[in-house]
Amino acid sequence: MLIEIKKELRKYASKKRKKSNEWFFKTGRGEYGEGDIFIGVRVPNVRKVGKEFSEIEPKVLKKLLYSKIHEERLLALLILVTQSKQAAKQGDKQTQKRIVEFYLKHKRQVNNWDLVDLSAHYILGQAILDGLYSKETLDKMVISNNLWERRIGIIATWIIIREGKINTTLRLSKKLLRDKEDLMHKAVGWMLREAWKLGEERRNKTLAENKKGKKSQEQVEQFLIKNYNKLPRTTLRYAIERMSEQKRKKFLKGKF
Repeated sequence: MLIEIKKELRKYASKKRKKSNEWFFKTGRGEYGEGDIFIGVRVPNVRKVGKEFSEIEPKVLKKLLYSKIHEERLLALLILVTQSKQAAKQGDKQTQKRIVEFYLKHKRQVNNWDLVDLSAHYILGQAILDGLYSKETLDKMVISNNLWERRIGIIATWIIIREGKINTTLRLSKKLLRDKEDLMHKAVGWMLREAWKLGEERRNKTLAENKKGKKSQEQVEQFLIKNYNKLPRTTLRYAIERMSEQKRKKFLKGKF
């Protein structure tokens, strides 16, 4: 089965894409993706292979997840996401918990930003939202010495934000304000932006949802004001991206 999966994935490999990915994901010496190996498969094609082999056993998934090939690790994670979503939809808490336990046990293999961003909220975030894990799990992750664990911790809150709950994101963001990694500055700013977006008017939202969303905007803005002197500039720029031009300028200049 493993050989068959690898062969299918390689059908979509491209030398041009391989070279592009090696540059994009910073695989050079001293860069965050140093040593990562790509074969050049686009994400939509990895997803296509994932759909074909979505029911493979955990032992095969583990072998894929421990592969040196980036796309094979990505494939394993996308399959895990599919399985986790299905379990959550069916109310199968036992399977869902088994999946998140597997994810956390092998989290060191989720070792580049795309691997984190395509899996953390769907697997760990959903499990926390469903009460299978405590939010304190994320508090521990964001103080890890490992960059990718810290990113998992904050990105996992994305799915919680979608449910209109932003306090966990704000709490974790505060813990990460002193982080030295640019990838973390971007991740924190991104999640703050997602929290702020809850207040954007949409036709299909009820009056109560819009009111709650406006409160979220106010909370995010107050967080930015209160912590302004500690905010990395990248975090700030990401967080205010959806604000009006006039408001963005005020935040960039520190005039509130």
